[in-house]
This record gives sequence, structure tokens and C-alpha cells, in this order.
Amino acid sequence: MKSYKKIATVIAVSAMGLAACSADVNVDNVGYPSGKVSSSSTSESTNSLVPQAIEAPMPAIPSGLEKFYTQKLTWTDCDSQKCADLTVPMDYQHPDGKTITLRMHMVPARGTAIGNLLTNPGGPGASGQEIAKMADQYFDSEILDSFNLIGFDPRGVGDSTPVDCLPDKELISVIEASYPDTPEGTAQNEADAKKVVDGCVARTGDVLKFLGTEEAARDMDVMRHVLGDPQLYYVGFSYGTSLGGMYAQLFPKNVGRLILDGAVDDSLSSFDQYLTQTKGFERAFNAYLESCLSNKCPLGNSVDEARAKFSQLAEQAKKTPFPGEDNRTVNDTVLLYGVILPLYDNMAWPALTSAFDELVNDGKAGLFQRFFDMYISREGDTLTSNMMEANWAISCADTVVTGNPEEWKRLSQQAAQEAPIFGKLMQYSEYMCSIWPGGGRKTPLGPYVAKGSAPIVVVGTTGDPATPYEWAQKFAKDLDNGVLVTWKGDGHTAYGRAGDCISKPLDEYLLTGKAPQDGLTCEGKN
Repeated sequence: MKSYKKIATVIAVSAMGLAACSADVNVDNVGYPSGKVSSSSTSESTNSLVPQAIEAPMPAIPSGLEKFYTQKLTWTDCDSQKCADLTVPMDYQHPDGKTITLRMHMVPARGTAIGNLLTNPGGPGASGQEIAKMADQYFDSEILDSFNLIGFDPRGVGDSTPVDCLPDKELISVIEASYPDTPEGTAQNEADAKKVVDGCVARTGDVLKFLGTEEAARDMDVMRHVLGDPQLYYVGFSYGTSLGGMYAQLFPKNVGRLILDGAVDDSLSSFDQYLTQTKGFERAFNAYLESCLSNKCPLGNSVDEARAKFSQLAEQAKKTPFPGEDNRTVNDTVLLYGVILPLYDNMAWPALTSAFDELVNDGKAGLFQRFFDMYISREGDTLTSNMMEANWAISCADTVVTGNPEEWKRLSQQAAQEAPIFGKLMQYSEYMCSIWPGGGRKTPLGPYVAKGSAPIVVVGTTGDPATPYEWAQKFAKDLDNGVLVTWKGDGHTAYGRAGDCISKPLDEYLLTGKAPQDGLTCEGKN
């Protein structure tokens, strides 16, 4: 699951400039719509709140980890803010062995800090430093006044002992490859997956076996203690909810104020996650088409006609790629990424319509190529982040591998029946994870119960394509002390883009510890 911020704005700029893919993707977008409360209670403005730090004794340091929990950070200037490297064990089962470093990026509080607010934008594989660099696009001024905001790269990501698998040109070729639905296509797909894994082993080494969510959550507890907070302040988006849920499961008494927005149901099997998410994109695409049809839609005059037209375009792109920009072409894989990206935010839907207009009426796919490049962080022939490699590494470390090629083919057929567009285009396989060093997990990450924790706020969006709403419902129900907040809207995640009805009670929770009413439901339009 991959993450971007303010994606609608970026896509709109890209649109003005023009006058088989994994379903495990997260793109976090934030706009600022107005909202209204449909619950029975409202929250007073955070402007009148007095921020209150958590008052509790510092928890005991886990045995054998004393040197990590008592280390001193050295903060240096970076991007007009502050950065520091944290040392943690590569393998928490053997803390006297090799160590790795994690990059932390701080935005100091504008006023008096009541604590340090850790945050993760999703992925897995997205850089938390990007939140720090764009802090005012994520959080209201009251939060930035009262917290040191800590954006960190989880292990394997960005500047935190990063995963590296292939030179950029080779990696891009693998990402954008299109494989025919034939034995030869399957063989080439598996050959490329093995090429990636072999490259990761050669260029990254032993740390590949220790990049899972459980290890990253343990890293967060070291951060909490070194920063001086007795309990954790945290906001996690999309995959960041897995990280927060795992933290709460491991350290329930260390939970302070946690917001988990766009929750992932980690109690599901890998296939069930994939299928539910694929069907979520199917619903989001239908919602987009309804919006497109309210004006002149280049795909047709009905949802069924538009869906058929898109399927025909994807099939055409697979056989004869469309011309893009800079002498590049757009095949079915690039087209699919290009459609998925704007589905994360309904504010980007007009740009998606512009892309379809260009494709249908001019036979060109320049806009879809640009969306694809944004999706994989591509600039020319280089990638500006290791998000794709980190996504594979963390996902495979967390996966309980089951089945075989014949079973994966059968499951792909099932997905194609239940999600006729995206299930057919994406396909399903656990081959890469089946050959990944370490062999993945023996049991699923979830469910997260966090027995005895303080209240944990889970936020779900009813029209979320990447983390379907039913996941948030399940996540909150599984928690021993979960609080569910719902936004009736489209797009991925809600906090920061769904208006005051959502942001005010969540801000109040972070500032004072007063949790929103369980079941609070808001609605509004971007």
C-alpha cells in the first residue's frame, strides 16, 4: 500500500500540463471538505482546549535492550528542520548482534510541546519523513503548536537501512512489465520475481529477514522511550494502522493516544485481503463512473458501457501499447496504475476523466503515463524512493505463504469473477513471497486486541477503495478498547480531509486524551 499526500493537487497540475500490479497499495490524500455530524454529539472547538500531556511513569525497559532504550540522540539540521538516527537491533531475538539505524525527522512544536507525535503515512514502504516535510498539510495548527511531530522511515524504507534490489532501469522494467496469460507469461513473471529477490539478497543482505511489521513496532517503542514519552502518541494512515495495531498488541500498557485511519484487517489471509481490496477498487471505479456520467463522459453513456469500454482499452493496451510521452508507450500495466492512482481521492476524478478523454479521442496516454510515474516515484529513468522495493520486502516478511501456482491461478480466476475489471487485470500470486528470505510469518499479524490499553481511535471511510470500510469496523471491534469513527465519503482515509466533524474530535483526543464518541459518523463532500 503506497502513500502520497495532496494527490488531487499534484494530479491537477499534471493534467494542466497537457492543456499486472499489486493490490497492496496505499495512497494518502488530504483535502479539506466541510462536514456535518450525524452522530448525537459534537465536539467543541480545539481552540478552547488546554493541551494536556500524558502523566504516567516511564515503563520498564525490556531486558537486554537497555543500551538501545537509553541512547542519546544527536539532532542535526535537515530541510530547515531536525533529523537524528536511532540505533536498534537488527534482530530483537539477538539484541547483542548486528544493529541498524533508523532516520527520524522532527518538526519542533511551534509552542510548548506536550509530547512527541509519531506518524506513518502508509505503504508499506512510504517515508514518514515526507509527512514532516509537509506537516501543515496533514495536521491543524493546534496539533503542530503542541507536539514535536516525528516522521520516521521504518526499517528498510528511505533513509532507514534501506532495501535495494535492482538498478533503477531494471527495476522500472520489472514494475511496468506486462505478462500474457499463458504458461510463457507465467514463467517470465516468476523469472522477474526471482530476479528481484536475488537482487535484494545481493544488494541488501541479512536485514531482509527482519523487516516485518512486528520488528518495526518494536522500533517504535525504542523511539517512544528515547524521546521521553511515557506512553505513545501516534497517527497511522493505511498500512500505518497495521504498525499501530501491532504496537498496541505488543505494548498495550504503553498506548497513549493512537489514531489509526484507513484500517487494515490483518487477521485476513493474504488472498482475502487482496480480494477485498480489489473489490474496493471496483466499487470506487463505479462511483467514479457515476460522477463521470453526470457530465459528458468519454467512456460512454452508462456504467455498463463505460466499464466495457475501459476493459476494451486495457485489452488493447496489452496487445498494442498506446503512445505516451518522451518516446515511451503505455501498456496495460501502466494504464492500470494510472487509473488506480486518482481513485484514491475523488478530488482527482476530473483529472482521470481528462486522461480518458485524451486516450479515447486522441489515442494517446500521456496523462496515464504521468500518473504511473507519480505512483512509482519515477523521474526519467530513475526512482526517487525505494518504496516499491520496501513494499515487497515488508509485505513478504508479513505474509503467511500458502498454496502453489495452481492454487494461485484458481484464486485469480475467482477474483476475476468477483471483481470483473480489477480482479482480471491484477491477477494473484504469492510466488515472490514464497522464495523471499526468512519465509514470512507462520501466523497472521492480526487480529489486534491490545487488552487493557487506553482507548484507540479507528477511522474508516465508507467509500475507501484501498482499505475498505468493513476493515475499520472489524479492527475497532477486535480491539479491547477500540473507538470507531466513520466518514461517509469517497477516497482513502479521512483525518485531515473530511472537515471539522472528523478533525476536531480527533485533534481533541490527541491534545487531551478525550476519545470521540464510539460510533461518531460524519458526512460531507470534498
